[in-house]
Amino acid sequence: MLKPLKLASHNWKVLLKSLMYQALLLALVIALGSMIFGNLFDELFRLIRENDIRDFLYNTVNSIFSAEFNSEQFAAELGEMIANMQQSISSVRVPWGGVTVAYVLFIVILVIYRLLVSLTDVACDCQLEEFMTANAERPFTWFFIKKQGRTWEFVLLQTALVLPLDILIVSGSVGFYLMFLIAFNWWTIIPVALIALVFYVIRQSLFAFCLPAVVCEDLPTRKAYTTGLSKIMTRFWQVFWKTLVVMCIMVAIAVVSLMFIENAIVSTIVLTVPNFILFFYLKCVYIVEYFKADNRPFFYKRVYIEGTDRHNRKLARQAKRANRKK
Repeated sequence: MLKPLKLASHNWKVLLKSLMYQALLLALVIALGSMIFGNLFDELFRLIRENDIRDFLYNTVNSIFSAEFNSEQFAAELGEMIANMQQSISSVRVPWGGVTVAYVLFIVILVIYRLLVSLTDVACDCQLEEFMTANAERPFTWFFIKKQGRTWEFVLLQTALVLPLDILIVSGSVGFYLMFLIAFNWWTIIPVALIALVFYVIRQSLFAFCLPAVVCEDLPTRKAYTTGLSKIMTRFWQVFWKTLVVMCIMVAIAVVSLMFIENAIVSTIVLTVPNFILFFYLKCVYIVEYFKADNRPFFYKRVYIEGTDRHNRKLARQAKRANRKK
């Protein structure tokens, strides 16, 4: 995991520009949601406080870690809380329609955000690929504009393939939990959470080489996607365990953010910024493993080759520092 880490550290400017885009996009989506839904967010936050949802989540997590989790009690409390929330939400009124319309618009905004959040993926991997092959770098904006066609092809195909799988993992895990809870009354939430995490990591690992294939191979997007899916089988377990480690860190950050930070703005920052950085690190992991799968030589740190402009600039900086010491 050190080579991807060094690759990420030497390309911190790419990370910074991508992070700025992600932060701006998140702020725009939140602002758009506030404009569309008006006071609905305030009403929902009020309902969350009135129904003690934060306390419920906090007590559930504490009971899990203290080995005192009780499935029957959890199911009863969850059913009561859902019933209270449904009754409270039904009383909420918005100026342009009922809560059902709000649900639909909220899902639409989430899907749009899912599309837009991936718009920097191709540009980031193009810069990483150029650094790894030629130890060079061109402006991020140049790649971002030049690769728009390739980017939208990748984003639309990725969303069409990945989003249904994510929905299936979430709904399947919840259904699996409820089925065993009703049937046996002993099944706890811990195995289901672990199963959901493992399935998500498997999904993430299976598609890990698709973006590097789109960037590195001179193929149509669909063909590159197929190439990525076939090549991952040669490095699946190496990708899987590294992804699992990163995802566990993300889960830990999410638990801390949601359980122990009451300020909504601070909680959002703690939840999103480290995860954006970790996702960039995963991009570095995947493209490094892709190069290894092809047995390609690559740079993972900055090298000063004699005679190049970068080497000459380094010599000039060293000369300036030597003159200052004199």
